[in-house]
Amino acid sequence: MAARGRRLARRIVGGAVDVVNDRAPWLTDRAYRAVATPLQWLDPVGGARAAEARLDGVRDRVAGMATIGRVRRVERARLHRDLDRTREDLARIAPRLPAVQARALAVRVDAYTAVLGALPGAPAAGPAGEGRPQAGARRPTRRRVRDVAVVAGAGAVAWTSLLLPAAGTAVVEGGLVAGVVTAVGATAVRGRRARQERIGALARALAEVDAGLRGPDGGDPRALDGARRALLGRSLASGRLDEPGTGSLRRIDAHLDDLLLRLVEGDLEAEASYLVRATVERYLPDTLGPFLALPDPRAVVRGRPAVEEVADQLAALESGLAEVARRPRRDHPEDLLLRQGEFLRSKFGEPSG
Repeated sequence: MAARGRRLARRIVGGAVDVVNDRAPWLTDRAYRAVATPLQWLDPVGGARAAEARLDGVRDRVAGMATIGRVRRVERARLHRDLDRTREDLARIAPRLPAVQARALAVRVDAYTAVLGALPGAPAAGPAGEGRPQAGARRPTRRRVRDVAVVAGAGAVAWTSLLLPAAGTAVVEGGLVAGVVTAVGATAVRGRRARQERIGALARALAEVDAGLRGPDGGDPRALDGARRALLGRSLASGRLDEPGTGSLRRIDAHLDDLLLRLVEGDLEAEASYLVRATVERYLPDTLGPFLALPDPRAVVRGRPAVEEVADQLAALESGLAEVARRPRRDHPEDLLLRQGEFLRSKFGEPSG
C-alpha cells in the first residue's frame, strides 16, 4: 500500500513538473541554473558526470518510446530541454574539465542532437525560429487523415461489392461502416509499426554513438584518461624519477593527450587504438607500479640503479607513442600525400634529374 502511494505521489509530482515545463519553461530553466551553476563551478567533474547521466536518460527514454511506438509532446519537449541544458552545462564546465572528457561530452551532445532532430514531431531547426514548429508542421497529421480516408473508402467499396448482390440498403450501409472500421484499424496498426521502426532506428543510433565513444576495442577514452592522470600524477609527485625519466614521462603525457582526443574523434586506426589502451592499462602500470613500490628507489636492477632502468623503459614507450602521434589524421589529405611520398622515396630513392 505504501509503495503504491509513493508511485502515485511520483506520478502526481511528475505530472505537475511536466505542466510547469510546458507552460513556463523559462521558470524551470531559471531554477535549474540557479541550483546547478554554483555546484558545477565547485565540482566541474561532478557536473560532467551529471551531464553524462542525463544523456543516458535521454537514450533510455527514446528506447522506451520505440517500444510503444509513440512520442508524446511533453516527452519530446523534455528530450530537447535535456539536450539544451547539457549543452549549456558543457559550455560552463568545459574550460575546467580535462580536455579528453570535455571533448567526449561535446561529441556525444552533438551526435545526440543530430539523431534526435529526426524524432517524429521534432521541431524544425533553423534561424527562422529554432525549436518552433514551422508553417507546415501539421501537414503530416493531415496526410495521415487523408490516408485513412482513402483506405477507408477502398475498404468500403470492397465490402459493398461483396454484399450488394445479396442484400438490401441496410446491409449495404452496414458494409460501408464495417469497411471504414477495418480500414481505420489496419491503418492504425501500420502507422504504429512504422513509428516503432523509425523510433527504434533512432534508439539504435544513440546506442551506436555511445559504443563509438567507447572505442573499437572497448577502451573508453574517458576511463583511460582518468587512469592515466592518476598514475602519472602519483609518479611525478613521488619525486623518485630522475631528470631523463621525468622528461620522458611528461612527453608520454603530452602524446596521450593528443592520442586520446583522436580516439574520441574516431581518428585512430585499430592498431594505434590498441597501443594507446595497452600503454595506459598495462605498459605504464607495469613499469611505474613496481618502481613506486620499491622500498629504496636507488635499488640495483640488472647491475644499475632502478631509476635508470625505469627511465630507459619510459623512453622506449615515449618513442612508440611519438611514432603513432606523427601519423597523419584521416581528414588531412596533405599529410597523407606527404607520408606516401616519404614512403616511396625511401623505397625507390629520389627521382633523378
